[in-house]
Amino acid sequence: MFVDIAISAAAFLVFAKHVDAHGHLNQPQPTFQDGASTVNWVVQIDNFWDIGSGGDQVGKYKTMAQQKGVSVRDVVLEMVGTDKKCGFTRTDVDPKPVPTNGKAVWLGNDGGGFTHVGPCELYIDDKMVLHSDNCQADYPGGPNDSGIMSEMPVDFSSCNGDCTFSIYWLGFQNAQWQAYINCVPLSGSGETQQTQSSGSETQSAEQQTPATVTPPTYSTSNDTELTLAPVPN
Repeated sequence: MFVDIAISAAAFLVFAKHVDAHGHLNQPQPTFQDGASTVNWVVQIDNFWDIGSGGDQVGKYKTMAQQKGVSVRDVVLEMVGTDKKCGFTRTDVDPKPVPTNGKAVWLGNDGGGFTHVGPCELYIDDKMVLHSDNCQADYPGGPNDSGIMSEMPVDFSSCNGDCTFSIYWLGFQNAQWQAYINCVPLSGSGETQQTQSSGSETQSAEQQTPATVTPPTYSTSNDTELTLAPVPN
């Protein structure tokens, strides 16, 4: 009987570990510690804030976060502790190139995107470059095994040469709060939105430059050609 209980408990732990593992960055790709799960949460805490179970977890969290004056990163880092500031990912590795398409991509462990409701934030070093109150709703992926991941727009222009890109995601399973962190060292710089705007402004200026108008030429009755002087604009 005790053997059966032990086997059942072990099976439950394996199952729990599987269902609680929910994804990682696919672009840019982080480097994980040896032997660490690439998809598991860093920590799971029941009712980290006492907002109960069920109902609008996202809305309740948003209200309390505003009252407390804290960011998603603040909450996630408080949950994981000082020794897990980058979760199970490493920053002491060769940097990855800055994505050229201006996107960060999250891959769920079942082949889709974000698997739970909850807020997330993206940072380049200490600069927040994206905040969402509900990343699953704002950046949905496809169904399981679809390969359609969650794509988030990112302005990488503040990464001037070397930087660290980080995602902090707080996934809600009713009363269970799951904290995820991925950090990726990057090298290079992204295209700036200002450059694109400058191009548009240049084009507008060129369009507004007055064209040179050639004055018309008329012939008189004695075949003498007269050319009118151009009229100033």
